[in-house]
Amino acid sequence: MSYDENIGRKGNLLYWILALFFITVGAMALGTVQAEESKEVKADGKKLATLDPETFVPKSLVYSSDGRHAIWLIRSKDQYQLLVDGTPGPLFDGTYRTPVVLSPDGRRAAYVVENKKDHRLSVVSDGTIGPVFDKILPGTLIFSSDSRHIAYAGALQEKYQVLLDGAPSPDYELVGHLSFSPDGKRFVYAAQKDKRRFVVVDGVRGPSFDDVYPTGFSPDSRHIVYYATQGKKQRIMVDDHPGSEYDTIGPVRFNPAQGTEPPSIGYIALLGNDLIEVTQPSP
Repeated sequence: MSYDENIGRKGNLLYWILALFFITVGAMALGTVQAEESKEVKADGKKLATLDPETFVPKSLVYSSDGRHAIWLIRSKDQYQLLVDGTPGPLFDGTYRTPVVLSPDGRRAAYVVENKKDHRLSVVSDGTIGPVFDKILPGTLIFSSDSRHIAYAGALQEKYQVLLDGAPSPDYELVGHLSFSPDGKRFVYAAQKDKRRFVVVDGVRGPSFDDVYPTGFSPDSRHIVYYATQGKKQRIMVDDHPGSEYDTIGPVRFNPAQGTEPPSIGYIALLGNDLIEVTQPSP
């Protein structure tokens, strides 16, 4: 066999080896693609609905805390519609503002819309659109723990109001710190009038100070506890019962009744250069 014939045979053998290699690799790749295409997405449960990417409002999807409901918004031209588990509610005009706020039981939802004509804001809840404001205070749109009540704060022409279940408060210079009691039956917020600040509990105004800051209700919902500042001194108020004055006061803890000892609150306070551990009885 000549040198040229030997080289030719080796060349043909190399050609067939390479061809077989690429055919094998191609078949494996095709099999992988076909396997991926044949995969089915499996879900353990029934399908509630399918989100339409053309109408779905981004970041509007929320879930109820009990894991039973999903709520989201869809948009058609300049109108919005709230869907609960895929069931649509009424249409509303305007521009949606994130987020959708969901009640703890997942049965109620609220969100803010902006009027496209004058750019004023309203809260939509339970399919009803509320009064217009220049602004809705961020973070004030809340539901009570029992899902029965809804509250938020708004400002119109520099006058502030708190709305509880749609009923407006008097006008104030400032409002904030909206909170429901643990049982959902009581409600508190801070307000300012004539440059004096106070808390309003269940619609009743408390005493005035330079500044106030509600820490919340007691675990049994019976008492409201808040910081009150007058001049350079600070004290803890339990309902309308004042504690002693200190330079600064730390976080408040609630102490449950133990034996013959009644319930109380405790905190650490600074008076001059002394740190004092304080136990303040509940009324």
